[in-house]
Amino acid sequence: MRTWTIACAVFIVLLLIPAAIEYRISHPTVPPGVQRSECLTPPPDAESSYDWLIRLGGRVSRDPNSQWQENGFTSPEIAQGRNLGRYEKLALKDPEPHHFSEMTGNPTMAQARSFLWDHWRKHKRAYLILTLTGIDNTGTSHIFVEPDDTGRWRIYRRHLDSRVLVDEPTAYSVAWVAPSEADKPAELLATGAIPDPKSDELEFHDVCGERTGEF
Repeated sequence: MRTWTIACAVFIVLLLIPAAIEYRISHPTVPPGVQRSECLTPPPDAESSYDWLIRLGGRVSRDPNSQWQENGFTSPEIAQGRNLGRYEKLALKDPEPHHFSEMTGNPTMAQARSFLWDHWRKHKRAYLILTLTGIDNTGTSHIFVEPDDTGRWRIYRRHLDSRVLVDEPTAYSVAWVAPSEADKPAELLATGAIPDPKSDELEFHDVCGERTGEF
């Protein structure tokens, strides 16, 4: 009798697994990754930043509903249906305009990097809202640390200014790197080295393992 009960239970579980998978596919909890469809196409010799973004699956679109709210740009659909109650949220705004070259030692960036890294390595959902002002532009990044609907952890990044929304290639791996000179690749920190979030940076890699930028 006990054997029969166990066999029935196993049979029911096997029936429920495909149903659960089908339900998850038809009822996604997060949007699909922003990524390219294949990894075999080599980058061209001369590639603009826009062409690079599109090649990696990124998107640039107009958002007529973009608005300034509290300390950053946002939009009614910026979260894309996510249940933000499941995410630990941190909103930061750099108090002073900075040129890109002045980000080293910036305490706001250090706090943002530490927040992302802590949640990434602990596999904890996080929502970072980071507003930075450059010489002639202000933009807000909306960054989500989360598992996709297959359980794979990722960093999903959206950047919004007054009317333009950029969906950056989704990152599936993250590493600490030491910043380098312009046009030179950053160097991974040595094994066992303790990163300094004020001077070191987080490097993102896409689904194919290609670098998608530093943060």
